[in-house]
Amino acid sequence: MPVRILAEQFVGDGSFDVSNRDDSGTIDSDSNEANAVVKLVDVSNLEGSDRGFLRLTNNSENDNVGNIDLKSVQFEGSDVEDYKTAESSVSAYFPDYEDQIAQANQCLASMYDEELELTNPVTVTEEHGQVFVSDFATDKPNVINYSDIAGKTIKLDNADGYEPTADAPLVVRVAPGTTELDQLRFEGWSPGAGQDQSLARHILLDLSDVTGTVTIDGLEMGAIWAPNANLNFESGVTTNGQWVANEVTTSGGGEIHHHTFEANLPCGELGETPDPDPEIGTTVAVDGSDDKVLPLTGGTVIDTVAYEGLTPGEEYQLDGEIRTAPAGEETGLTATATFTPEEADGTTTVEFTLTGEDVAQYAGQDLVVYEYLTLDGEPVAEHTDPEDQNQTFTVEEEPEDPNDPGSEDPDDPGSEDPDEPGSEDPSDDPGLKDPLPRTGAEFMLPLIIGGGLLLAGGITLMLTKRKKRV
Repeated sequence: MPVRILAEQFVGDGSFDVSNRDDSGTIDSDSNEANAVVKLVDVSNLEGSDRGFLRLTNNSENDNVGNIDLKSVQFEGSDVEDYKTAESSVSAYFPDYEDQIAQANQCLASMYDEELELTNPVTVTEEHGQVFVSDFATDKPNVINYSDIAGKTIKLDNADGYEPTADAPLVVRVAPGTTELDQLRFEGWSPGAGQDQSLARHILLDLSDVTGTVTIDGLEMGAIWAPNANLNFESGVTTNGQWVANEVTTSGGGEIHHHTFEANLPCGELGETPDPDPEIGTTVAVDGSDDKVLPLTGGTVIDTVAYEGLTPGEEYQLDGEIRTAPAGEETGLTATATFTPEEADGTTTVEFTLTGEDVAQYAGQDLVVYEYLTLDGEPVAEHTDPEDQNQTFTVEEEPEDPNDPGSEDPDDPGSEDPDEPGSEDPSDDPGLKDPLPRTGAEFMLPLIIGGGLLLAGGITLMLTKRKKRV
């Protein structure tokens, strides 16, 4: 049910006139705007009376009571209970209020990013106390800083007939520290009934970065987005627009006419923002090893994947593969996991169960994990850096083979130490005046030489034997 006022209770001696008046002649009699009423959590202090319409009066104990006149509601057949909320509190109607405020603020902030080119900065030049505006776009929001135009007459001589529209609204950006909003003095734009009042639906004063109290005095047209500020309406001038604020206090003779903000912002409807591009990063670990060393017998490699910007409630798939590092060559070792994030940002894991046969050929080598994220078979994000140490682990080196001929075992009885007793050193042979240099064949050379001497001696003996007469 459409409402003009949603509150816990109506107290005090002030009065509201809920007329749903159509000064512009553009409101359909069956529309929400023509039939909006009041909803209160507690109506126990209210009474209804006939004034040609329904008047709700709070039966205050003092003589000064407050009235709410529902001009579009007939008294006959009305019941005060009809204006009680279905929910038990106002906050129950806004369960994600803070999230929506944050999203809207993020949306507005992104509009001003020059690299994205989502908005058009209006050219503002000043001459003799007047400012001239020019270079308006017709297909995107036009942005002006409030500080450039505050309290000044704004000339449209160079504006090429620009007026705010749904596709090309005017956004007035209000800086932090601002404490007062005055009239936007665009020459030629009139807030009078039947004139340019409808422009209020396409003008936004963005106070998303403003806190504290801001006094509204003289502002005639434009929606106000001030979720973190308190608006104090102390004006004798009627204002036209739609307000969102932390608190609103009204006084003075001016009226607040509601005109719904209907312009198109780059991020869609107010309160929505484009989803950030998903990203993932990974950190690998080896189960049972602080140094990320995988035994040659195999084991479990756990890859923790941190993600950002995912859609909660959707089922995603992570496909991991192991490659050599830093070359990035394929090994054929893979693992897969699915998960459904509860929030946009978080972590999940992919586990690789590897056997000794899987890793035998990579003994002593570094290996790196790649991860690929998909949704319904479509690529979403990936992390594939072969030189990322966070993604890298090492396979254990092979132990030395004691039967390898190239290895020397000091406990092998076959190897002799020339300094040990019982070992013979040919250099100690007094029959050799010039000991031979020691080489790897030092024990064989004397034997060969000795064999030669024996052979020569044998020949001598044979000759002697031949000469001897028996």
